Amino acid sequence: MGSMSVALGLYSVYKELQRDLESTLRRVKAIGYEGVEFYGPFLHEPEKMKDLLEDIGLVNCGWHTEWKWLQADTLDETLAYHTRAGTTNIIIPALGGPWQIGHMMSEDCAEVWVRYAGRINELARLAEERNLRIGYHTHAHEFQTHFGQSTPWSLLSEHTHSGILLELDTGNCMEAETDPARTIADHPGRVQLVHCKPFSSKLGHETFIGSATDDSDWPAILEACSRSGTEWLIVEHESETEYPQFDGAERCYAGLLEQLNSFGRR
Repeated sequence: MGSMSVALGLYSVYKELQRDLESTLRRVKAIGYEGVEFYGPFLHEPEKMKDLLEDIGLVNCGWHTEWKWLQADTLDETLAYHTRAGTTNIIIPALGGPWQIGHMMSEDCAEVWVRYAGRINELARLAEERNLRIGYHTHAHEFQTHFGQSTPWSLLSEHTHSGILLELDTGNCMEAETDPARTIADHPGRVQLVHCKPFSSKLGHETFIGSATDDSDWPAILEACSRSGTEWLIVEHESETEYPQFDGAERCYAGLLEQLNSFGRR
């Protein structure tokens, strides 16, 4: 069992990030997070991003990079940016689903997802030349959509090679009525990044790690992560009303740290 580091998915505090990059990152560090996972377009010079993170003492453990920035006419520029910014993992945030990214809902079928897997394998080969890794982040529709006995999740995990990161989102997994601990355990070595997202069957995402309303089985999730070689536990919360922005980020960090201490991390 390896050790796991804790990062904040900056989608959780995206409004703050847009207002002030440096103060947001410094506040993330002050809470206790070891790293950050970026989300969104490339708004700052990559060297500035890298130097700022080094100065603050945060690791750039990944960047959610939209599919449109990984196409033939954009890929070289995207890989160059990430290399200069010190990114380690490029994560595709979504394909298909209600956002209809890459294809329309009417086009959804197993063949489409198999083609995506092939393209992701190709992207990974090109990224590896720059010491970057490629991954895919899950939403509920990858588990809820069925093509006979297959789902988008099963097709991606089956048809992408072992070096592709499968970034499981625990809350999205639960939203699809799928057990995140079992899913992680069933894919050892693949789920090296895990989005730790609290979820309530009654309140949806209006909860936080450590709350009595959070239905997540964190001991089971952390056990599966540890056994499967997860490197980063990336907190992401989507509360918009009860615990928005840094309120949720602080509560979730405290709750996850308590779970990790009980698990025996420290």
